[in-house]
Amino acid sequence: DDTLAEADIAAARWAWEHNRAAGRGADTLPGAKRLYLPLRTGRTAIGVVGLDNDKQGPLLTPEQQRLLDALVDQAAVAIERVQLVADVDRARLAAEADRLRSALLTSISHDLKTPLAAIMGAAGTLKEFAPALPEKDRAELLSTVVSESERLNRFIANLLDMTRIESGAMEPNYALHYVGDVVGSALNRAQKITAEHTIETDIPADLPMLRLDPVLFEQALFNLLDNAAKYAAPGSIIRLQAWVDNGAIILQVMDEGPGIPPGDLERIFDTFYRVRKRDQVRAGTGLGLSISRGFIEAMGGTIAAANRTDRPGAIFTIRMPVPAELPALGAPLTDDAA
Repeated sequence: DDTLAEADIAAARWAWEHNRAAGRGADTLPGAKRLYLPLRTGRTAIGVVGLDNDKQGPLLTPEQQRLLDALVDQAAVAIERVQLVADVDRARLAAEADRLRSALLTSISHDLKTPLAAIMGAAGTLKEFAPALPEKDRAELLSTVVSESERLNRFIANLLDMTRIESGAMEPNYALHYVGDVVGSALNRAQKITAEHTIETDIPADLPMLRLDPVLFEQALFNLLDNAAKYAAPGSIIRLQAWVDNGAIILQVMDEGPGIPPGDLERIFDTFYRVRKRDQVRAGTGLGLSISRGFIEAMGGTIAAANRTDRPGAIFTIRMPVPAELPALGAPLTDDAA
């Protein structure tokens, strides 16, 4: 019989609420069919165990009672440990959620307000004084409006990309591509932000093709280039190099900035995490590297950060697996291959 009579339900509830035995053989509610014992810990009761026996008379001998008490105590401690672990996990997740919420609000307030203020200032100046301004000054103000609008657009795009990653809605549109083509596209897109740097590339033409989403891969590279340009001084070199290693293509983005503080290496890809900046380093959103990792991992690759050993600077290393089967050179790509 798996159902409980009202007397048993009352006894179980009383044992839970009062942290004492109730039911058959106990001083409280002895008319119940079963004996109910609370699972106790140092903090409170965390459960109730019920005992039944078809035999008449006492349910347990004194020795059986001592053994049961010991087992019940051990079970209560084990359950409490599981609950404590769950409590710690919930507290950690809540703290992380609060951190992300606070970081998001800070990022939005700063990264939206700053370009908007520049746009409004330049637009307002043009509106009020355009006829009296020299052509060069008007061009500079218009350039400010365009560049700050592009910065604002990148920030909003980053927020949308991060939302896709966090929600698990990322679905790469795979095709076979030569990594040098995607690198070239990313460099072309990043011309403005890398204009004051020297770009060096070493991407062999005979690298095998990769199965990737070119849009996601280009965005991941763009974010790495943006990061390099942000932390490396004007006139310094940003180098991209690639090679084949043990069934994978390795692609590195290297800069000549100050490098990554050792304490930041483990958190460099965390959402909204920003490395402490020097005065000349322009502000970032704390999203770019996190998005790069999300995109690369969504395509089956890995990305890691380290410091250069030959000189100051950071190295970001992407590792992408080479497909097991590739079409012969010159052969058309079928739908299956693409």
